[in-house]
Amino acid sequence: MAEKILGIDLGSSAIKVVQVSRTLRAAHVTGYASARVPAGLEPGQVAQLLKDLIGHHGLESDRYLLAVGTEEAFIRRASFPFTSDRKIAQVIGFDLESDLPLGAEDLAVDFMKREQLANGEQGVLAAALPKRVLTPLLAALREQGIEPTTVDLDGGALGAVAQELRGQAPERLVVLDIGQRKTTFMYWQNGRPAYLRALMGGCARLAQVMADSLGLSPEEGRKRLFAVGMNGAAKGPDAKAARLAITKEIEALAREIELSLLAAQVEERQERAELVVLTGGGSLVTGFAPALEQALGLPVRSLVDLQPGGLLGQIGEAAKDAPVYAVAGGLVLGRLTRRGGFNFQREGTTALDFVVRWRREVTYAGVVGTALALVWLGSLGLDAYMKKRRLVNLDRNIETVFHRALPDVKGGLQPAQYGSTLKARVKELGQAATFLSESEQHSAVDLLRTVSAAVPKNLDVSVTLLSMDGPQVRLSGKADAFNTVDGLKNVLGESQYFAKVTITDAKAAADGKGVQFSMDLERRASP
Repeated sequence: MAEKILGIDLGSSAIKVVQVSRTLRAAHVTGYASARVPAGLEPGQVAQLLKDLIGHHGLESDRYLLAVGTEEAFIRRASFPFTSDRKIAQVIGFDLESDLPLGAEDLAVDFMKREQLANGEQGVLAAALPKRVLTPLLAALREQGIEPTTVDLDGGALGAVAQELRGQAPERLVVLDIGQRKTTFMYWQNGRPAYLRALMGGCARLAQVMADSLGLSPEEGRKRLFAVGMNGAAKGPDAKAARLAITKEIEALAREIELSLLAAQVEERQERAELVVLTGGGSLVTGFAPALEQALGLPVRSLVDLQPGGLLGQIGEAAKDAPVYAVAGGLVLGRLTRRGGFNFQREGTTALDFVVRWRREVTYAGVVGTALALVWLGSLGLDAYMKKRRLVNLDRNIETVFHRALPDVKGGLQPAQYGSTLKARVKELGQAATFLSESEQHSAVDLLRTVSAAVPKNLDVSVTLLSMDGPQVRLSGKADAFNTVDGLKNVLGESQYFAKVTITDAKAAADGKGVQFSMDLERRASP
């Protein structure tokens, strides 16, 4: 069974819709219609007008796609050091927030990828649509039983039109949708959008200029503009003045286009557009394309002149209505071929048809499964990380304790090396303890008493340091002369407590009084 999809171009002065019926094998246009929108209508009135248009022409559909004016959105260009759509979507709102007059919570944000920049970063064309515009409109449409699955900008839909012209148009082209009160500019370069903006001015301005020059009412001026074109006015000074005035308006539009192209080339490769393609009602004004071509210095063609194929070629006999319905048709075309565009529709605001619901459920199942797998893998990773941290902390504690116990040994050892070093040092301490237990002298006090008793009273000696390291004893002090130091050595050498006495240092004292000396004494082992 065919699925019916309705593309809705919700312009400021007209509503245009295109219905496409799609089967598994093909898609074809089954209807299109338009209705003028009076100025100043509330969202509820616009929704009612759309509902009446759909009902009058029998265009009820399974799926609705909506395009609102580019002038309603903030358009910015950005770049990121990664190309993943998911990563860009996660950060795009934060990246734009500082450059916009509204907070991230007040905006619906989406993006289209541009070409990669010369520095390797991914270029992005971002659009932020205020929720104060989007929310009331969606609520009003919902009341009429119309719930769009996609909300795009008219400029975003023009990207699908540019893509459809591949093979008939150059790689660098401008698609210019000339509406009643504004003109939408889309610069397309090498299969990607490069720049998008809304330009002020449109057919209404041209009609007003013609009406003022010929003394007609605005409505009469509009009818005459579309009926006879720029060069079809009656002869005479008034007709010439009308042509000159319209030409000036087109030259002003050309300057806006040139400035937009210049802005698009600031970050992109310095390549000029090769063609301008006109869509919208303004493209039907006779003489408009040649006048714009002369003002721009670029080839300008109407969409109908390019004889588009595919879905666009089915809108009107010989595609004569394709320019007027380019946005509505491009909106459907972009979604059928997955050629991009924006989508500001939020989760949970759309009643989806069965196929879309099924796809969404499958997506949800995949997301949930992936999330569970990531949680499981994350738990394993966290456990491994915590164990590694504990091991690192344990090694650090071992090193700290080791340095407290053996500050003379350098670090940087493996845990096993720390253990063997400590084991060897404990063994040495055990041997020293055994030696001390077998010695007659058990303390430095006993040893000092022994030395003091051994020194004759006629030797002027004062001991300042006495230290023991196993069987080795170090003695430092001060004597009145070098002979006294030598006499002390002889006396201690003859003692029954020391096997060997060596003078390691003897020099005049720093104050010039006496001699500073050091001796090493080796104690005798107990019999």
